[in-house]
Amino acid sequence: MDRIVCTHQTNAGVTAVRTPVADGVRDILKDCEQQGLVDELRQALGMEPRPDATAVRAVRDLVYELAGAKNRDLAVDVLIYATGVAEFEATSLRGYAARHGLTAEGFRQQVLAMQRRLGLPPRPMQQSDAN
Repeated sequence: MDRIVCTHQTNAGVTAVRTPVADGVRDILKDCEQQGLVDELRQALGMEPRPDATAVRAVRDLVYELAGAKNRDLAVDVLIYATGVAEFEATSLRGYAARHGLTAEGFRQQVLAMQRRLGLPPRPMQQSDAN
């Protein structure tokens, strides 16, 4: 049976010794990458990444929050503002409120309520935005 790649430590660094098995594995990995099958290869080898329980819970909570909303467009905008993603847009709290026919204070209250429900950290909202 062929040998697998061995390494040799020297003062100059680590040197890899190539063998036919190592070259074959390298070829298989290269083929999987080219064909977009790396995830399937990892799954077949039992190397699937374990999902982070906190991340899974957060996604589940978001899905329930948005799915249960009567006005999903409003819920998405509230979520965008509550998480701080809105900082990358030109839309202010007042702009979001106007889009949904709410007062700025009414929209702000929805943002605060969503932050509490989802356990999001409070983020600063300019008072001038809400007035």
